Amino acid sequence: MKLLIIYTILFFIPTLSLGQRAKIAFEKTTFNLGLVQEDGGKVTREFKLTNKGKAPLLIKHIETTCGCTTPKWNRKPILPGDSSTITVTFNPKDRPGVFSKKIIVYTNATPPNIVLRLEGEVVAPPVDIPTTYPVAVGNLRFTTDTIHLEQAKNKHQIINLINTGKKNVSITSIFKPDYLEVDCTPPVLHKGMTGNLIIRYLPKHAGKIKPDDHLLIKTDQGTTHKFMISNK
Repeated sequence: MKLLIIYTILFFIPTLSLGQRAKIAFEKTTFNLGLVQEDGGKVTREFKLTNKGKAPLLIKHIETTCGCTTPKWNRKPILPGDSSTITVTFNPKDRPGVFSKKIIVYTNATPPNIVLRLEGEVVAPPVDIPTTYPVAVGNLRFTTDTIHLEQAKNKHQIINLINTGKKNVSITSIFKPDYLEVDCTPPVLHKGMTGNLIIRYLPKHAGKIKPDDHLLIKTDQGTTHKFMISNK
């Protein structure tokens, strides 16, 4: 019976004066999570709020700007003077780097919409370079030295690379069959920088494929490497 009365009041709230409306107040609207380990699991914070108005407060909806951020809240009306919490969980998996996640709270209160934030930086786990980049070409290391035509035909194949040396390295020339298009980005890799070889298949030259075809790269260090081409 009590709940029915509360919902009846909420129905007529638009006709009430501003002095009779709910008023939402948060203890804080931003949490700085600092450094968050990508493989450390989900992180949860509670945003504490109080209804400082003179009518029941109803949180109608909460919207986030990222699927990695999940809110939970009490969907029952919050009476004048009562408090509640909005619990927000952030999942750092596959999201390295600086972040600022918005949580938009829609209510019947004054003000009607409030933006909460979770901020911080996700730290990726350390990379085992010899395992992740097993192919060494001077100071450059690649994830593979095999080009798979089936993968390149569907869209493109990306071969990741990293500069493990102390000086800048660039790929100065690429010798390839006519049916392949190859881009290297960025053109110059600084110390510790990662990049990509993006390989695309050009079907108009499909009739020119030969069993001994390969791709040859040369760097400004004078090193060369042959990438084999597989039909699988």
